[in-house]
Amino acid sequence: MSKLFLLLLASALITSACSANENAPAASHAKAATSAGVAHSPDAKPSLPVAQSAPKNVAATPPAVIDAIRKLAPHVNIQAVDKTPLPDLWQVVAGGQVVYVSADGRYMFQGDAFDLDTGAALSDARMDQLRRDALAKIPPNRLIRFAPARPKYTVTVFTDVDCPYCRMFHAHIDEYNKAGIAVDYLFWPRTGLDTPSYYKAVSVWCASDRKRAFTQAKAGVDPKPARCDNPVKHDFELGLDLGVDGTPTIIAADGAVLNGYAAPSKLLQWLDQRGGPQDTDPSGI
Repeated sequence: MSKLFLLLLASALITSACSANENAPAASHAKAATSAGVAHSPDAKPSLPVAQSAPKNVAATPPAVIDAIRKLAPHVNIQAVDKTPLPDLWQVVAGGQVVYVSADGRYMFQGDAFDLDTGAALSDARMDQLRRDALAKIPPNRLIRFAPARPKYTVTVFTDVDCPYCRMFHAHIDEYNKAGIAVDYLFWPRTGLDTPSYYKAVSVWCASDRKRAFTQAKAGVDPKPARCDNPVKHDFELGLDLGVDGTPTIIAADGAVLNGYAAPSKLLQWLDQRGGPQDTDPSGI
């Protein structure tokens, strides 16, 4: 099955997701935008989240390409720069977004281009790799994991405590596990940092029985307020870097993304169709 078809399948499921800042008050919208570091202006050029970093291969990139990005967002986290098969066109991943820049730095467009021979989007391989690399660095003890004894697949899910589609997903967690799918949860409060959903996520993490508190929160029971060292801010910012803009965002072991709720049978079908290596439980159980 072509990656183009898989992309279309994913697009069909996007309506089953909670978008960022959905139903959030105006103050929360502003807070989330500030947290994301997104530049807004009436002349809207491509918006790029702000952070400090540079890709390893920046030295091999035409200076005009980097200069073009820096003119729009001086401190943006440029995560990767790659030459495309198209003459004099460079692909830049910055703050979780993909843009294309001409070698002379004059032209830029946001979106994607497709290889019609293979059906693959030019950004797929790079974004998949970025997601794989980033998720591989997360220690197991910084995840909330629901898994069968011997998983066939493992998915990482960016989730929001209050998102109805996230709650629907977790309501079927036993069915995902019975289908051989382990689920590693990361928090992504779509209203942003310092909002009620954010503090609910913190309280879930800090509960004495984390998995129980997580399941109860997904059933609409607010957790007892608690504070402790927690990964919620890290998870949220990581999601921004990986292009997350709604919940649930489901990421396969190979870095591919499925946006929105997918029933257990549909998620298993999507994972089977990817044809990648089967996953194993990292605990060795």
